[in-house]
Amino acid sequence: MKQLLISFFVIPVVLFSQDKSTGDRLDIRNKPVLSVSSDLFKLRNMCFSKFQYDISGETLETVFQIENLTNAQLQFYIFVIASYELDHITKFSSFDRPIPIDDNLIKNIQAYPGDIANFEYTETDENGVDKKVYQKYPKNIKAGIDQETGKPHIVHDTIIFRSKHFSKFVKNYHFFNTVTILVFDADDEKLVFCQNYRVRPIRR
Repeated sequence: MKQLLISFFVIPVVLFSQDKSTGDRLDIRNKPVLSVSSDLFKLRNMCFSKFQYDISGETLETVFQIENLTNAQLQFYIFVIASYELDHITKFSSFDRPIPIDDNLIKNIQAYPGDIANFEYTETDENGVDKKVYQKYPKNIKAGIDQETGKPHIVHDTIIFRSKHFSKFVKNYHFFNTVTILVFDADDEKLVFCQNYRVRPIRR
């Protein structure tokens, strides 16, 4: 098992309403939200670890606690998204607008729980061509249930959340370098927590 260094950073998360006429099409005109936090609960004891069980690939394990800061029961839909993402680069100086080194910054993505298709959308480029893209926001928020009960996660005092993401060895392999945690209120499906973490191996 290898422990990973953790750093916080902020990246856009696109928020939008589901429209039956557009289906899974992504409205890129919507303004991104940088991060979301809540006074109702706190994430504690965050830990990321890397395992290799066989020669087929590597697994990222994420473990954290959710502490209820209220006197009432809380219910959530929770997603953990592991991805390998390219960085933006600056063309000339730090004052220039950052530009992506690739149109599709997300190169490897796995979500827990549920099918990765829950994060797959269609985007139309400037030439009117449709292409498949991944956004770290689920189409079906109710998929973020407790895998043991089949219901939303219930937090009375503190719960421990654990997820695993498998990264298969392929040509030009890159292990996950980003973890995104999304927490939705189970009653109105509102996003109440969003944080991105940069993970990298600890050098010994």
